[in-house]
Amino acid sequence: MRIDDQAKDGDDSSDTEGLHPEYQRLTDDQWSWIKHIVHAEEGPRRGRPRADVRTIVDAALYKIRTGITWRELPAEFGSWQTALRRHRQLIASSQWDEITRTLAERDLPE
Repeated sequence: MRIDDQAKDGDDSSDTEGLHPEYQRLTDDQWSWIKHIVHAEEGPRRGRPRADVRTIVDAALYKIRTGITWRELPAEFGSWQTALRRHRQLIASSQWDEITRTLAERDLPE
């Protein structure tokens, strides 16, 4: 059972109810420090729209900070398969190293 399935019983659940209590999503300021690092695809695209890269970065940070497996990723981050694949792409392109280095330089937990 996914973590987010456990939180669906109530109608008044917030966006972060299924998240680890100590996790904080990236703030707008934090995102502004790293958004230039991620290379966006240009031009028209066929098929499904790409997942929001900010959500992907948040998902990867959540996974790392909480120690969960990708399959346990709360549904509010979208498909865990997509998050895993895009995270691997960020690692392969060295963008992930730059993201974590930038956040660490700003004295934030990775």
